[in-house]
Amino acid sequence: MYVTDSIFLAASGASGFDLSQALDCNVWLFTTGNDHYLFDSGAGLDVDGLFSRMRAAGLDPMGLKMLFLTHGHADHSGGGAEIARHVPDIQIVAGQKTADILATGDERLISLDRARGRVYPLDYVWQAPRVDRVLQDGEVLDAGPFRVKLIATPGHSDDHCAFLVEGQGLQALVAGDAVFANGRVVLQDIEDCSVSKTLASIRRLATLEFEIFLAGHDRFSLRNGRRHVEAALVYADAGLPPPQL
Repeated sequence: MYVTDSIFLAASGASGFDLSQALDCNVWLFTTGNDHYLFDSGAGLDVDGLFSRMRAAGLDPMGLKMLFLTHGHADHSGGGAEIARHVPDIQIVAGQKTADILATGDERLISLDRARGRVYPLDYVWQAPRVDRVLQDGEVLDAGPFRVKLIATPGHSDDHCAFLVEGQGLQALVAGDAVFANGRVVLQDIEDCSVSKTLASIRRLATLEFEIFLAGHDRFSLRNGRRHVEAALVYADAGLPPPQL
């Protein structure tokens, strides 16, 4: 589903727009028409469907150049290995902590062991994708005409990162699960989720300039996207967690 001439929503599950398999996060794709840059990969249960939606929109999956991962949770990283099998030249990019987690292949480090049987089916199989390029906090990577800046935003998980994407007239925040529409968050009873780090990350995101807000679940905004972070900032400045998604 195109949302602008350059931004395509390639997958979105039950906590979004029901375009794809229910467990998928919002999978955002920035494109020049020929070259494509993916942000997160969904849970990996229907990568063929993701490719089919691309083809239906005139986007060749073999034009995928990079996959940026916001964090290691299975609904965001689970499709990465399968995508790379189909598109072996794709470069998978992540922050250092995400890369370290994925290198182990240990599902306990993404709390999947606790989520299986509650969120994920008991027979769900997660395969950790390879990471080809590690970005440090604040580092900028050129992705075709787009400049992608990694912003460390721990809280939802300790490895969480957002991405600021600029180019082709766009100024977008790919927020992942750091903050959602209307300033909501997801705080979970897992070892590396932190209220204090969530609030610090919200304060940091509020210092950024962007127009488009692309969250990892739920809805997005093409104009005045900062209002969603500003809504969360009201709670953060009071030392309180924002409402749950």
